[in-house]
Amino acid sequence: MKKRIIGLDILRDIGVVFIFIYHFFVEYIVTAQGTDGAILGYNFFFNILARPASLFLFIISGYALMYNKEDEIPVKKYYIRRFKSLFIPFYVTYTLMFVAHFLVNNEVIGRHTPLKLFIWTLLGMDGIKQLIMPNFYLIGEWFMSCIVICYLLFPVLAWLLKKFRYITLAVLTIWYIIFMFFYNPFAYTQLMNPLLIIVYFYVGMLLHEELKDKAISKPVRIVCAILSVLVFVYHCLYGYVESLAFIRVAEAPMEVIYFLWSVVMFIALKDVNLKEGSRFYNAVTYLSGISWYVILTHHRIMILFYSQLDVSEYNHRDIAALFIACVIITWLASLAARFISNKTKAFLFNK
Repeated sequence: MKKRIIGLDILRDIGVVFIFIYHFFVEYIVTAQGTDGAILGYNFFFNILARPASLFLFIISGYALMYNKEDEIPVKKYYIRRFKSLFIPFYVTYTLMFVAHFLVNNEVIGRHTPLKLFIWTLLGMDGIKQLIMPNFYLIGEWFMSCIVICYLLFPVLAWLLKKFRYITLAVLTIWYIIFMFFYNPFAYTQLMNPLLIIVYFYVGMLLHEELKDKAISKPVRIVCAILSVLVFVYHCLYGYVESLAFIRVAEAPMEVIYFLWSVVMFIALKDVNLKEGSRFYNAVTYLSGISWYVILTHHRIMILFYSQLDVSEYNHRDIAALFIACVIITWLASLAARFISNKTKAFLFNK
């Protein structure tokens, strides 16, 4: 059995926590139309890490597949594994949120949408597709769509990694620059462009092949940790110090900064060790174990709350209470989705 890389669990947990809190404040602004200036400030703070969190989740995914030697198993077996780990939780959680949406809003999602468009949900691609046209999107967002594409392409990327490691990296780098700075073929921002997400995923695979079982030296990890803090401080400065707003760069170069920052955080945390069985170790692995279900459930739960509540008179204690409610309901929903998913997997695959 492969040794658990607790540092990547920590990184995954950081990502899930920041994404969760960022979405909580985003929906306060977008869905509930809240106007509390302090909440706008909180939203910016958690957004600082929400974007790189999304990126290093793709990096971790690429790394983990190579670490678990998914490239060495038969392709058919690989796709069955990915279906079990990705799509069954997605379908189960979608069903739960479909029912919750109906009970809260007294209508089914996509009630006026042509049923044929449900194919995008079955393929896990509705998150990206709904940015272009209405469909039956409910959970998973652009992240689900992009990880589906990455997983589909993994066998090809793994072959290229083995045969043409640096040539592939060079081609993807050129690809990245073109689509990031010169040509975006999609009707939405580069931040959700699957053609760019593939690059992050491949870099995770490449990091595994470069590092293998070698430990990253402590001085390098310290330098990367310091750089991570400095980048975080940079974001705080231009966001909260009005006179320093000029140091903020445009969206495209900022995305590159986020990408490099994600790699730096990966290097800083990958070889962190925790005492196995300690409370912190158990907490880290527990959250990591339900992280995919949290990602699938949390945003829709928040939207359901905010769509029904009038927050115009909320003070900060009220918002804190709502946050706690979202945490508890998301946790319970994640446990339910995991339980049903495991039962479904056992039934379908006789295990």
